[in-house]
Amino acid sequence: MTRYIVLDVGGTTIKGNVVTQENELFFPEEKVFDACSDKTREEVLLNFLSILNQLNPRGDCVQSICFAFPGPFDYARGISYMKGISKYEALYGLEMQKALQDLDETGWIKTASFHFVHDIEAFAYGICRRYPYLADKRVFCLCLGTGAGSAFLANGTVVKGTKGVPENGWIYNVPYKESIIDDYISARGLARLSKEKLGTELDGYHLKVLADDGDERAVEVFLRFGEEIGSAIQGFLNGFHPQVLVLGGNLAKAYPNFQDGLHTTASHEGIEVLVEHETSVRIFEGLLANCMRRK
Repeated sequence: MTRYIVLDVGGTTIKGNVVTQENELFFPEEKVFDACSDKTREEVLLNFLSILNQLNPRGDCVQSICFAFPGPFDYARGISYMKGISKYEALYGLEMQKALQDLDETGWIKTASFHFVHDIEAFAYGICRRYPYLADKRVFCLCLGTGAGSAFLANGTVVKGTKGVPENGWIYNVPYKESIIDDYISARGLARLSKEKLGTELDGYHLKVLADDGDERAVEVFLRFGEEIGSAIQGFLNGFHPQVLVLGGNLAKAYPNFQDGLHTTASHEGIEVLVEHETSVRIFEGLLANCMRRK
């Protein structure tokens, strides 16, 4: 049976599973591991090695190991160029396939092919598999978590560098206000807003607990966060004219709390908002589709 290991590499956690070419999952629920993204190069690599061995403890033959990685990243060569965004900086300039295979003492990693895909690009293709009606739509995928990941789809294909779409389809580093978009519509941006309103930095989970309990200050923070999202993406809505905005990532779970802030922008543009809570599952599906195309 042909097997693929799929990894959704985030800044806080790495989620993984083993998938067959028939899209069957070996583990009923994704395995979640600490990312160790702020550690030394050796620690980060050994963490990846440990994760791979935990996903394949018997050392069975695996066709491909497929990574969904945030950018900037050379996906053809498997080299990370992340810098200044507080994650995986120790891997800068490193050819990950060679590094991991050099550390492999079991042998099975050396025989597997490696594939690297932009995480939100994989998410976008997974979304199209999950919701076939999107295949002929213009779709803007936005995943909110430790950063603001993005991908743009037209007729089921990822588009980059066309009208209204940045080079590579990445909005995170587009200049916005006093810095870049990533600093405002992300966990960092939400924490900054909570600091301004509540006097302390709270993550999305704890802020959501307060808002759901009726704390008016927390409710206001989410309202402002939704408005910030609408403001930050307005230029892409005007240029790309998406028919559907798909929200994913951990912060999408709080959409009911910030939808009022975002609703004004989306409804004004006549855009359907689709919230996807199974971000990693969609990424796994997109990774598998990508690997199958490359076989």
